[in-house]
Amino acid sequence: MHLSYDRYLDQILGGWIGKSMGGAIGARFEGYKGWIEISPDEMFPDRMPPNDDLDLQILWLKVLEEKGAALTADDLAAAWLEWCWYPFNEYGIFRRNWRLGIHPPMSGRFTNQFWETGMGCPIRAEIWGYVFPGAPDLAARYATMDGSLDHTEQSIGAEKMLAAMASMAFFVPDVRRLAAMFIHYLPKDTPIERLTRAAFQAYDEGLSLRDARDRLMALAGIPEACDSQINVPFTFLALLYGGNDLQETLLAALRCGYDTDCTLATAGALIGQILGASRIPAPLKERIGDELVMGIQYRRPEMTLSALARDTARMGVLLAQECHTGVHIDGAPEVAPLPATARPPRTRLSATYEGLPAAAPGDVVQVTVHLEGEVPRRGELTIEGPPGWTIVPQVAAVDPVHRSVKITLHAPVKVTEWPMRNLFTARLNASPPVKYTFGIAGAGLWRLLGVYYDALPDENDLVQQRRRFNQHFVSLQRPYLPEPDIDVERLYREWSQKLGRPAVIPSYEHEIDLSRLVGLRGPYCAYLARTIISPEDRPVYIVIGNNDGYRLYLNGELIAEVDEYVWWAPFNNVHRAQLRQGPNHLLVKLLKRGDELKFTLGLRADSGDKHPFRPNGGHNVEDWLVDLADVVPE
Repeated sequence: MHLSYDRYLDQILGGWIGKSMGGAIGARFEGYKGWIEISPDEMFPDRMPPNDDLDLQILWLKVLEEKGAALTADDLAAAWLEWCWYPFNEYGIFRRNWRLGIHPPMSGRFTNQFWETGMGCPIRAEIWGYVFPGAPDLAARYATMDGSLDHTEQSIGAEKMLAAMASMAFFVPDVRRLAAMFIHYLPKDTPIERLTRAAFQAYDEGLSLRDARDRLMALAGIPEACDSQINVPFTFLALLYGGNDLQETLLAALRCGYDTDCTLATAGALIGQILGASRIPAPLKERIGDELVMGIQYRRPEMTLSALARDTARMGVLLAQECHTGVHIDGAPEVAPLPATARPPRTRLSATYEGLPAAAPGDVVQVTVHLEGEVPRRGELTIEGPPGWTIVPQVAAVDPVHRSVKITLHAPVKVTEWPMRNLFTARLNASPPVKYTFGIAGAGLWRLLGVYYDALPDENDLVQQRRRFNQHFVSLQRPYLPEPDIDVERLYREWSQKLGRPAVIPSYEHEIDLSRLVGLRGPYCAYLARTIISPEDRPVYIVIGNNDGYRLYLNGELIAEVDEYVWWAPFNNVHRAQLRQGPNHLLVKLLKRGDELKFTLGLRADSGDKHPFRPNGGHNVEDWLVDLADVVPE
């Protein structure tokens, strides 16, 4: 296939302009989930805001310039930690996991139950399509590496689809045809796939945009504003109802609401690319200008959209040659070659987990270490870990045929402290030696202090009296134990004896899963205690995901009392607190009034007005803590 360099550059610039335009217009409406109707003269803000939709892709261009086609998901992850402070939602989960030594793709899954289907990676798709023009499978392959940092199948599939569409939009300027070519990247029979197909069906049936939006919400809508399962279908509604008109496409995406900066930016990028910068109406282009606005630490040598397009095109020219894509970019200027760092290492190590990358004392974790590239004929792989862990085998023979070693990691039993971070190092005696570090997260350790309920209701409550044969009863206000002065050690011993096993509930992914010990049906109240060791005095955010009421005490002080019955989400409630150096005692009273109890608790830093980028910005601009430890119950 042949592509004129001038047209290629023009389309890349059009895409980056459309991306910037959509992000700027949608940013101030992000999270509004109603119908949004504005006039064209109200579209643009007075100042262009930075947008993570674009920022991370610019950082990925930097990694491409350094690593070329040899880049890995780990290269992207390392660059993120160094150059991008963003810890929002799934971004923060990725940063936490990477600091715990958990690599992609597990970094996108572990402790990410809610945000794994977020919009954070579908919005990063364009860069892969732009640098691999006419090579959609390659674009999708690199999109997979990218998306695996902080997401799982549905969001990754959306990024693959959008990256492949951007790759072929240089040759196929038709949204319907592009979507038909690459919708197979969406995991079959998932909400995102079903709703995306429903978006096309609604358009083909002649529904109005508003009715089409209502259909998608009724079929499988979701309350979370930034979830890909609804926002990707909304993006396709905008592309369909916009009719290749950039302004109308942006307004259509805005009307649907939800994650508006992302839906507008993605739709705007595709239409901008199809049109090319030269065909974007001047009144729209003039409102964006050429300035490149970014919100992360990293900066380009030239902070303009036109320079960004030129540098993106340079990578496209180089990668078309390096990867032998069969695409000829005619009339391309001479470009500087890739640096020596773009050559892949002779040998790479990686690790995969059989289950969760987490353990409580006494647990066993299975890990397989993989070797790629050159392997010595008589190689030796050595695994080192924290004191107390038993590693089997600790030394294993490898060779060009036997490239995978299954390792069993036995967590110690007799320990007094249990750290969140447990790092292991695999070493290969190659020339030069190869080293790879991976991690096992330490589970939180909650002691169950009992489950309690009222067998009979208040005698004056006639409604509940009628239910006394079928129900138990529970109240947040009733002190089933003398809060907060509870004899934790005595109750823990008593309930361990009652249950016939240690009354400890490990928390692998921030969860308190009472079903590990308790099978009592109907309403009840549970008390749990946990002792956390902090290396220093520090303010923190205690981040709660709950679907029922709770009380929370820290070091004997009541931190929160929340009496509600809601849909679980990980940030339902956030409480500021102060950890002291050394042991800190958490006491939680949980209510279960429905069919299921779901409760999560995590801790984030609290920089307050000392945050370098967002002073007093709240918990979602802070990193999760990874340097704590738990006191191990006897």
